[in-house]
Amino acid sequence: MFTKFIETYGNLENKQEIPSDDLAQVKGAFTPELYELLEQGEGCYMNGFLWVVNPVEYADLVNQIYLPLTSPSVCFARDAFGSLYLWEDNSIIYVDINFTKQEVVGTKANVFFDLKMTDSGFLDKKTPYKNYLKAREKLGELSKDECYGYTPLIGMGGAEKTENLKKVKIKEYISIVAQALG
Repeated sequence: MFTKFIETYGNLENKQEIPSDDLAQVKGAFTPELYELLEQGEGCYMNGFLWVVNPVEYADLVNQIYLPLTSPSVCFARDAFGSLYLWEDNSIIYVDINFTKQEVVGTKANVFFDLKMTDSGFLDKKTPYKNYLKAREKLGELSKDECYGYTPLIGMGGAEKTENLKKVKIKEYISIVAQALG
């Protein structure tokens, strides 16, 4: 499973099992590779930048922040800034909640993880990874229920600066962004 990604970033950290009932609910929604990722449990990779999440726990948040083109649209991961990675219609969709944009970033999970997420050019251009490194240095590591949130929100006149970041509760932050900018 995603050999180059694991070799580059190491194994899942802060691991917690996803309940088997929750896994059973979403099994048919994912490719075998993505389902295997979920079977490993919730937790983080990339020193806390990318978090695998329980799709069932994120279903309501997805409905608040994203209007799918097809169903189902199921969250399998999030980044350190609260943006979501969804599996929808054989594509990985990146939902950038801070800039209210969505983009297909892959159609094959192994290519997404082993090639794109290990490529510094992709990380710099398509993700907030550089900002993450600065935020982590300034604010410290995140726990499972936290993300770095902009205050004020970027869509409400805030600037994308490290000094405008705080550690916030992720689910509440996504809900606030959805209400304010949705």
